[in-house]
Amino acid sequence: MPTKLDSAEVADALASLPGWLGDADRIQLQIMVDGDESDAITAEVARAADEMDHHPVIDRGPGTTTFTVWTHSVGGVTELDLTLARRISQILYSAGVSY
Repeated sequence: MPTKLDSAEVADALASLPGWLGDADRIQLQIMVDGDESDAITAEVARAADEMDHHPVIDRGPGTTTFTVWTHSVGGVTELDLTLARRISQILYSAGVSY
């Protein structure tokens, strides 16, 4: 079972994940995209998440898409969540999305 990271570990990791915010309970990234662009990005993130067998919560609102990541079984952020956050950031970078 993954191990929940403490606040300092999460803060250190977030320093290398531009745009991501959070604490030991959850990390989150909000981007300004909607419509077809959001559809394409969320589909790519879903594929990556399926490969990892670890899934973010994706909320879409007018003009925004938000990714929230945590490991439910431990009630907080683990290394797996940081790996998924890095993968999401790579997908966004490849798609030319700035945040």
